[in-house]
Amino acid sequence: MKASEAARLASSIAEDHFGVGGPVVSLPGELDWNFRIGAGDGARLLKLARDSRWPVLEMTRAALTHLDGLGGRTPLPVEPLALDPTPPTPLEPAAAAAPGTSPFPRFEFEGATLGAFCFTFLPGVPMAGSPRVRLDLLEEAGRVLGDLDLGLADFRHRELERDFPWKLDTGANVVRDRASEVDDETRPIVDEAMTRIAEWLEPLRDRLPAAVIHNDANDHNLLVQGAGSRLRLSGIIDFGDMVRGWRVAEPAVAGAYLSMGMRDPVAGLCSVARGYAERVELIEAECAVLLPLVALRLCLSITLQAQQIREQPENEYLRVSQAPARALLHTLLAEDWQVAEARIRHATGWEPVASAAATAAWIEGVHRASPLDPQWLERPTVIDMSVESLTLPHPEQAPNGPLLDRWVVDQIEHAHATVGIGRYCEPRLVYDDPLFEAAADPVDEARTIHIGLDFFAPPGTPVRAALGGTVESVHDNAGHLDYGPTVVIRHEPADLPPCYTLYGHLDPATLEHRGAGDRVEAGDVIGWLGDRPGNGGWSPHLHLQLILSSTLGPAWSAGRLRGFAGVARPSLLPVWRAISPDPSPVSGLLDAALGSALDRVGRESELIERRDASLGPSLSLSYETPLHIVRGHGARLYDSAGRSYLDTVNNVAHVGHSNPRVWEAVTRQGRVLNTNTRYLHDEILALAEELKATLPSSLEVVYLVCSGSEANELALRMALAHTGRGGVVVLDGGYHGNTKGLVQVSPYKFDGPGGSGRPDHVAVAPTPDPYRRSAAESTSGLMEALRSLSGRVGAFLAEPILSCAGQVVPPDGYLAEAYRAARNAGAVCIADEVQVGFGRVGDAFWGFESMGAVPDLVTMGKPMGNGHPVGAVAATRAVAESFANGMEYFNTFGGNPVSAAAARAVLEEIETKGLRERAGLLGRRLLAGLHEAVGKRPEVGDIRGRGLFLGIELVSGPEEKVPGPDLARAVVEGLKRRRVLSSRDGPHGNVIKFKPPMVLSDDDGDRFLGAFADALDEASGLP
Repeated sequence: MKASEAARLASSIAEDHFGVGGPVVSLPGELDWNFRIGAGDGARLLKLARDSRWPVLEMTRAALTHLDGLGGRTPLPVEPLALDPTPPTPLEPAAAAAPGTSPFPRFEFEGATLGAFCFTFLPGVPMAGSPRVRLDLLEEAGRVLGDLDLGLADFRHRELERDFPWKLDTGANVVRDRASEVDDETRPIVDEAMTRIAEWLEPLRDRLPAAVIHNDANDHNLLVQGAGSRLRLSGIIDFGDMVRGWRVAEPAVAGAYLSMGMRDPVAGLCSVARGYAERVELIEAECAVLLPLVALRLCLSITLQAQQIREQPENEYLRVSQAPARALLHTLLAEDWQVAEARIRHATGWEPVASAAATAAWIEGVHRASPLDPQWLERPTVIDMSVESLTLPHPEQAPNGPLLDRWVVDQIEHAHATVGIGRYCEPRLVYDDPLFEAAADPVDEARTIHIGLDFFAPPGTPVRAALGGTVESVHDNAGHLDYGPTVVIRHEPADLPPCYTLYGHLDPATLEHRGAGDRVEAGDVIGWLGDRPGNGGWSPHLHLQLILSSTLGPAWSAGRLRGFAGVARPSLLPVWRAISPDPSPVSGLLDAALGSALDRVGRESELIERRDASLGPSLSLSYETPLHIVRGHGARLYDSAGRSYLDTVNNVAHVGHSNPRVWEAVTRQGRVLNTNTRYLHDEILALAEELKATLPSSLEVVYLVCSGSEANELALRMALAHTGRGGVVVLDGGYHGNTKGLVQVSPYKFDGPGGSGRPDHVAVAPTPDPYRRSAAESTSGLMEALRSLSGRVGAFLAEPILSCAGQVVPPDGYLAEAYRAARNAGAVCIADEVQVGFGRVGDAFWGFESMGAVPDLVTMGKPMGNGHPVGAVAATRAVAESFANGMEYFNTFGGNPVSAAAARAVLEEIETKGLRERAGLLGRRLLAGLHEAVGKRPEVGDIRGRGLFLGIELVSGPEEKVPGPDLARAVVEGLKRRRVLSSRDGPHGNVIKFKPPMVLSDDDGDRFLGAFADALDEASGLP
């Protein structure tokens, strides 16, 4: 029927028979004509269906009535009763209604008999339209489906037993019978999938329990409301595919659709299964077939809709899930289904590998031998290659090669050891290579945790079988950073699935020494240790790994075992620990604990408890789930599991985390002397002279301190001593340090939580924010603040670009005019450069320079020592002489040779690497990129900054410029999920601040732009 005619008919039926009026909106549908009638809470869904659909819709009405009577937690599209179920002429008599429901109206229209069914229209939008659905939302969907199936447990209806092609119990037959409908390009993928599905499903099909299930929880039938972290499931619709079938089909169908487009679809499936299992306990057989059933649903979708598309080529609704279904099926075929089974078992409360404990007991009871001759194991020493290692150089400083080999040998010789041990479950940076990334996108979690045991010994050392068994595979994994020549031996415990030992990084001669099918006994030589490059390109060592078999699925294939993963993703460590347990029992090591680093992973909860017990409660932690950061390098930070994060917020590490020039300078000077300034020393003088060379000639005296707070405290003392006045003018939102005196001149603190308000000796000028006020208003407000302290103002203290106020860049000419007015009022002008100094603004070395102003005092801190505690004050000669009133100024640690060496190294790094100039270039590029990517978004109020000191102000009311702190918080958390570290600033916490280490690369900048746009989409609810 034509759209206009359909709308008129729908409006008439809704009003005449259901008492519902209002606007009519046509909705998509595969089998029925669907309409939304009305708006708001009173809106209804009207379905007009052909007579072939009536039995199913009657079942839907009955099921919803049944569920409504149970008072479930999830909103359902329950049916309002018809006002006049008796159809007017020329209609036939109403059909008999299902128990508990009313008859439904029927109509003759253009030769077709249509039935009218009316349901409540649930609020929300289909999950298909929400951005990058979070795993916790998929888990919630699983819980909702579990609740639904529990509610349907005693529901009965004849249509539940109908012959239905979308029923997974018989789905394999449907795919086989209709295979000819699938196009030639897709059919091989479907055939491959069906072969693997049969291997997993057929042995277990009789063990799968049945239940009444919804059977179509796709992302168009699950509704959501809210945005970002507040996105929640708001309802489930379309009960037309309900059947009585395999219970596990419910999470399988949901998982098939909800994991489409995910880089790790098994994670999505596990989330659905976890939620479902919280309500309905899944048995082990269901866990084993869950992923195969997802693949079967995809094959069904491809097969059935191929036929429908041929019959109805104009129906776009039928094409909605075809390309994603093919893509997901292709991805699942590349997955390891045994590992997926273990992940699903773990997610649903089962041990990842059921035979783990029994296999461990079997190993303890059989004859074992050392994989290396016993004399090698007499004096073992741990080779600490962990991310926390204090001796291992970063891969960029000593990449995998001769330098690393030399380091390993040095460690063994220094310990007077016979062999080096590389620990099990050790998070390592040596895997900082694209080979170990989960995908090409750097946001994905990389594999960083070693799940074998390493023995570092000379090339050619014989390698022996730790357990007796049959050689499963001898293969050269010749790729760079792969295993090289590898031997896998199968062991067959009685009444248990087989287990395996893997020996990697062997000599190529091993390939001729052993072959598949060879029987070996414990202690037999199976090969020899290899050397670079033939061993995969690693320092000479043996990688020993245990591998346990899948619980219920088919055994590992030889092809899969020969290149079995020896490094795991941190988030999957509990699963991989079960699949590849600690091989210490077959290592020959007398001290089994020597070879394990398990105690170094996943300690966040313990550290939080210790922190709460020992540190002050005023100290805060970043992020909803705090990070355990143990290493930094350049613009990267690494957590205890070896995960890498792009750091866009730590401006303290000005020239990069763990900068070699800085720490070498600190180490070099620290080995010789560290004392106070009462002795003559070249280092402090050289630093003072080098600082002066970056400053205006009027600033000719330098004082060295330990922090930015000390610098600002000293500068205030000097200013007030020079003027003899106690009044201070500051800018609203400013923060200048953590001492009592500085908190009193920091509106960010005294007007914030726990603050005691503005002291009488302080006047506050409005933030010179071009986004929220004109330049004239800002200048006028400053003049008023100066007048309010008339005759008492001794200092004007301000950041040239305000940080805590929200990365605010004052209008052109503002700072120069402010200094002129302050001096006219008798004040000394202090430029707080603690945040923005040392070239960060790009077009100048100091922020005040970029503003065309010259202060009387300049304070420095945060970036000056690249993390080493050092700060400084630069002053005019006149101010310095006023301060020299007879009272000695002494700072125990200020200006010590080690701190001076650190600061000089920072200055040298800025100069030799052109970091100031680079900050200007990259900053302009990032500002342009931000404007292009998100500048027109209504949530983005302002994009501002200079160099690598940027701010993005987020608002919830763009016209009124209403701050959006919740949105900003969600964006920061979204960036963290994308492994980009950021933070919020501004009085309302709605400004995303960007002040990274100055060594940020162009690629890093592009990554930030992409991650920020994605996080903003997610937080604001855009698809």
